Amino acid sequence: MGGSALNQGVLEGDDAPGQSLYERLSQRMLDISGDRGVLKDVIREGAGDLVAPDASVLVKYSGYLEHMDRPFDSNYFRKTPRLMKLGEDITLWGMELGLLSMRRGELARFLFKPNYAYGTLGCPPLIPPNTTVLFEIELLDFLDCAESDKFCALSAEQQDQFPLQKVLKVAATEREFGNYLFRQNRFYDAKAPCWVCCG
Repeated sequence: MGGSALNQGVLEGDDAPGQSLYERLSQRMLDISGDRGVLKDVIREGAGDLVAPDASVLVKYSGYLEHMDRPFDSNYFRKTPRLMKLGEDITLWGMELGLLSMRRGELARFLFKPNYAYGTLGCPPLIPPNTTVLFEIELLDFLDCAESDKFCALSAEQQDQFPLQKVLKVAATEREFGNYLFRQNRFYDAKAPCWVCCG
């Protein structure tokens, strides 16, 4: 995932004259978008539930252009990757769809067609227009924040009326995030209520 993993043994034995690396790779990938715009190849299986739509995720990723060995974007070498909220912090639609197909601990390779990545304009000067990109994504962990989001959006009076079981679920989610932030030495963030899930 750090740089040259893309070309190391990915297509050994594939001999298809006239096809690009990504075209050959795409032939053995699973279509998760329904229109072949987001393709997936699981490198390492994960465990547990799939990522929930309202989750905050902890991921490591590297993004590649077809003819480059080094990633154009990566958080793989950062000491502590940041938590990202689905629907808010992730800018590529393909990455959102990819994450929703993953389980904790899973490592997968994705191809994102332009309409699921950087579109018809690209992202000059780095990403040319209409470019398919490859991302390797490792889902380290996630927490489902749906109940926390609902709870934090309520007034104090409405929170008092929230069902006890749901309050306990919110408290457990917030505790898990607080513990994660504490382990990252982000003490101020760890003590703030509804910090990660509710923004």
